[in-house]
Amino acid sequence: MAESDDGMPQGRRAFFREAFTKIVQPVAEYLDAQIGEHLPAEKTLLRPPGALPEALFLETCLRCGNCVDSCPADAIQSWQGDLSDLAGTPHIDPDDQPCVVCDTLECMQVCPSGALQKLLVHEIQMGLAEVNDDICLRSNGVNCRDCIDSCPIGERAIRIDSEKRVEVLPVDCVGCGVCQYQCPTTPKSIVVRPIQEYAEEQTG
Repeated sequence: MAESDDGMPQGRRAFFREAFTKIVQPVAEYLDAQIGEHLPAEKTLLRPPGALPEALFLETCLRCGNCVDSCPADAIQSWQGDLSDLAGTPHIDPDDQPCVVCDTLECMQVCPSGALQKLLVHEIQMGLAEVNDDICLRSNGVNCRDCIDSCPIGERAIRIDSEKRVEVLPVDCVGCGVCQYQCPTTPKSIVVRPIQEYAEEQTG
């Protein structure tokens, strides 16, 4: 049997290449689909604490960058995408850096237009975390508590339920994204959906 440059028989080399492709391609296609679903778009941008409803927020926000510059966690970013109505607006990507719900809530204090309203912590509703039990480590026999132990709100917002699964409590979850950031799975088994998505579902 002819050999390739690395000394492996060509037939065997082709077999392993085909097997590798069969394994990797479905994974790659799955990840591409996940990335496509989570590409930032108008309805999926996670706004900073205190943000007005999306349509009013876009009208009110001055794109001044005060909240971006003042965020002690460097969690707030200016949107750099192609959609002109979103350009320069502040948002948070929990995969990069979540909101940590800091004591001073500085972003609200420095907003000159009122696009970010001054709220108490328990009044903040940036979004809501959702758990995918199919890929959560706890569903696979691993006693992981990363999302719970890192939550700045604590077990009022997220806890282990009676079936030993992660349970998000909608009343107190503020949607900061710390749980998503800390989740060790790929793709993430807990993801924050921006609050405007829920508003659209209720009105739609």
